Amino acid sequence: MDHFFSEKEFFLEIFRGKTLCFSLLDQESPREFPVFAAALKEMAAADVRSVVFVHGGDGQWHDLQRCLASEQTFPWIRIPAEVVPNLPVDLWKKKTGIFPVMVEVPHPGTFLEKMVQLARKWRISRMMLIERNGGLRDEKGHLVNFVNFQKLSELTRHTPVSLSPVRDELLRAIHALLSHGVAAVGLCRMAELQRELFTYEGSGTFFSCKHYCEVRLFAWDDFPRVAALIHQGVREGYLLPRSEEQISKILLNGFGAFISEHHLAGVCGLFTEGYDEEKAGEVVALYALTRYQGEGIGVRLVQKLKEEGVAKGLEWLFACTQQPRVMDFFQRQGFIPVDHSRIPKAKWCGYDPERKRTAGCFMFPLHGG
Repeated sequence: MDHFFSEKEFFLEIFRGKTLCFSLLDQESPREFPVFAAALKEMAAADVRSVVFVHGGDGQWHDLQRCLASEQTFPWIRIPAEVVPNLPVDLWKKKTGIFPVMVEVPHPGTFLEKMVQLARKWRISRMMLIERNGGLRDEKGHLVNFVNFQKLSELTRHTPVSLSPVRDELLRAIHALLSHGVAAVGLCRMAELQRELFTYEGSGTFFSCKHYCEVRLFAWDDFPRVAALIHQGVREGYLLPRSEEQISKILLNGFGAFISEHHLAGVCGLFTEGYDEEKAGEVVALYALTRYQGEGIGVRLVQKLKEEGVAKGLEWLFACTQQPRVMDFFQRQGFIPVDHSRIPKAKWCGYDPERKRTAGCFMFPLHGG
């Protein structure tokens, strides 16, 4: 991928000028700390303020102190077990840096309780929980990438038998964090932190208080990360390779699904150029991130295109794909399988004959015809 489309740069830009709080929940191997420290240093260089909460009783602060020795210019902040102090001045006045906070509590369970108290009093907006087991997994052992507040509430009311008491306690603490104003909580292993923070796929579980999804036209500032997501869909084999000029066309005729305002979860485009005679629109570059499966991202995107088609006075939408799963998806959304001859001729100009032979073609009448 071209450097211009670096995913890490997109996420660092999102975090720029903000505060990310990290809680180290259990004892990690000393060899994992350099990776963690490297992520903190990258964020500090990008004007991100990182606050790291460490349980004072397990010795992790020694490992962190050693890894940050050359970078750390601010003193350790100590939080006594008995009280929740006011927000230290450095934590709101200094715009960037790495701020270690030692929480002096007797055991991990109390540490979690303290995190909830601190988040509420200090008005923390984003918390990353670092835990040796990483993200939440379902009964089949598959990583659950995204959990909205409603799902989390159901989990805490009806604890799955697959959860250990420790994980159940952790989920309840996350629910409490979101209930007390934290907008988003991440859960991952220390060794996988950079992938969780700086890639679309992630490596842990992202819990969001704002579980709604907004589908809107792309804005200019969205274009770089939208292009990166399209490139990712190409790499995974879901999207047709396109030139930068073709991607630019998608950007100007496309919609994005955004979770919690700025998390880009999926993209799609609607092409009408060349299809005036048929009053048709082509659904292009429909792609949703795996981590948001189950959130209906693709459904929302296609629904938006249907509404846009009606607003533009189109008679029908069509789509062509090589992917069986995508074919099934279009049929679930009411698209009808059709022969290639039913698709506007302009679609096939310069089209690879072999791809045309194997493509599945689908139509959706916008007026019930």
